[in-house]
Amino acid sequence: MNILIVEDEPYGNKMLTFMLSEEGYNVTSVDNPRGALALIEKSLPDLILLDVGLPQMNGFDFYRRLRGNDYDIPVIFVTASAELEDRLQGLRLGADDYIVKPFALAELVARVQAVLRRYHKSNAQVGGQVLKVGGFDINVAELQATLPDRRTVLLTPREMRILFTLAARAGQVVRREDLIDLIWGEEYDGDHNIVDVYVRRLRLKIESDPANPQYLQSARGLGYRFVGK
Repeated sequence: MNILIVEDEPYGNKMLTFMLSEEGYNVTSVDNPRGALALIEKSLPDLILLDVGLPQMNGFDFYRRLRGNDYDIPVIFVTASAELEDRLQGLRLGADDYIVKPFALAELVARVQAVLRRYHKSNAQVGGQVLKVGGFDINVAELQATLPDRRTVLLTPREMRILFTLAARAGQVVRREDLIDLIWGEEYDGDHNIVDVYVRRLRLKIESDPANPQYLQSARGLGYRFVGK
């Protein structure tokens, strides 16, 4: 497993690298967002440990940029702040976990293992499948969906997992809690509104009018349903 550390404090950078290398991970570290993006463009890591207090571009803004570029890589925010609002902001953005300095090696390793386990478990559940439903051709392996108007859109892995999960239960309401368990894993304890964030992204890609969705419809207070033609 390849882990990318984005941390501008030299001592913290070295400690994280040492701790995870000792656990058998392949670790690459960088001290700025620009360098991190260059590394990600060359080779996708399996997980990113992302410091919030980066210079020039803070960790939250860097995370938004990653998602804006459709990089769907598990991220654990690392910060010296234990403020609840900071933690909630990271989780609302879609980060997989949040760890506050100082922390013990055992805690860091446990969080890394849990995030990787959730991420790869959810990938394995839908990998290699093709689903034809409601005028959609959903190709999981290619991360693409052909829409009823025959346009083809590319999705991130997590967008694909959400679309596949809903489309496989076409016409049924799937609760937010069930989507969390299926896609983020039962151990996820972050903000359940993360489901809404990803559904909005999907609507922008597959709906002709995202404000009045035809395919991904809301069930108020419950979750979402896929409605095909």
